[in-house]
Amino acid sequence: MSSPPATSPPATAGPAAARPAPADLLPLLTAAVRAVLTLLVPIAVLTLVAWLGAVRSTSSLAAVVRVGADVWLLGHGAPVAVVGGSLAVAPLGVTLLALASAVRAVRTWVRDQVEAERGVPFWPGAGVFAAGYGVLALLLALVTRSGVSAAAPVQALLGGALVGGLGFLAGARAHRPPLPPRVPAALAAALRPAAASAAALVALGSLAVAVALVHGRSDVLLLHRSLEPGLLGGALLVLAQALLLPTLAVWGLAWLAGPGFAVGTATSVAPGGTTLATLPAVPVLGALPPQGPAPVAAWAVVLLPVLVGAGAALLRRPRAGEPAGPLHRVAVALLTGALAGLVSGVLAAAASGPLGSGRMGEMGPHAAWTALAVAGEVAAGGVAAVLLQRAWTAWRGTRVASDLPAALSERTGGLLAPPGSAAGPAGRSRRPAGGSTGAAGSGRDGGGSGGPVRGRG
Repeated sequence: MSSPPATSPPATAGPAAARPAPADLLPLLTAAVRAVLTLLVPIAVLTLVAWLGAVRSTSSLAAVVRVGADVWLLGHGAPVAVVGGSLAVAPLGVTLLALASAVRAVRTWVRDQVEAERGVPFWPGAGVFAAGYGVLALLLALVTRSGVSAAAPVQALLGGALVGGLGFLAGARAHRPPLPPRVPAALAAALRPAAASAAALVALGSLAVAVALVHGRSDVLLLHRSLEPGLLGGALLVLAQALLLPTLAVWGLAWLAGPGFAVGTATSVAPGGTTLATLPAVPVLGALPPQGPAPVAAWAVVLLPVLVGAGAALLRRPRAGEPAGPLHRVAVALLTGALAGLVSGVLAAAASGPLGSGRMGEMGPHAAWTALAVAGEVAAGGVAAVLLQRAWTAWRGTRVASDLPAALSERTGGLLAPPGSAAGPAGRSRRPAGGSTGAAGSGRDGGGSGGPVRGRG
């Protein structure tokens, strides 16, 4: 007797079958290594080229490599202690390049996860990538320490984790989950306007730097030629100053906000005037305003952050299910200013600090004053825009209701007429007899005809 054929168990269907495979977070550590090396290696190569071009340099190859690592760490917010002082002004151009490298590495990992039909856990992935990136920065700070220069390891860890986390947020933003419900509605609604306001202020700061460079180009070229850097040295000098341009844009932001910035101890560059001392031999500093008080009209630049806040409030799109009351919109405008001020303060803190000892012990904007000024100006512009828009809407609605043409109100049966008018529904009974009414009555007396009554001769 033959045994019955074996049957395979039926395939299970349902949510469990459609669930994607678990994500593989281990490649994120490899992505962090790739992001670090993508920028660190070119910086080391450029420092090596500068060393080879300097015929009178007595530095060793190891010292040159450490210089490249210190530049990379400075770009991640880690101050570097040198003989006789400290370097803490971050070249934000290096920071932007590091963010771009991190975003590219994260996008590669996301693409691999999607192709393998795996999930993309946003917050666990951000934690793994930020931690891996921060640990690599810490190891680099520890390995490159010497008796000549030493980067702060704790700041290297925190700065690396911040850059890595921001890079993951930008690289995997398509998979970002919605905000949890416990986040206040006003705070959730203010996130995008605050980011847009901070970006607009940095753009305005960049524009201010560009205008200053064009205006002071003769002094910049004079300083550049006085250094006699040669062809290779000149190219490297221009490249180094290009990496400083985003830092100068933050200085321009602080100038537009009002507090201004310092270029050494007991110096100030603000809309109210400029007080300078002996400047370091950096050609781009030749674009600074001339010494002395500025015209009173220069204070008009502080209106630009106010206009940015007003634009952010007027152009904001309400979120789904968001309250529509004026108090909520005012709260959103206030939080937008506070968050924009916080971002500006962080940027100002990264773009300021010592560049050595003595007079160069104070460079850049004051972070706290810049944050407070930006927060107040952006919030003031947003609140003013909300209140003016509400007043304009109310006034325009009153005008539309009172200025409706009489012909339009008659065609609609008086439904669009202002209350209490003769054309309104309440005024119909007060219309005098005669005209079409009297004609209609005569028609009814004359046998029900609704036409006009002709006069009899």
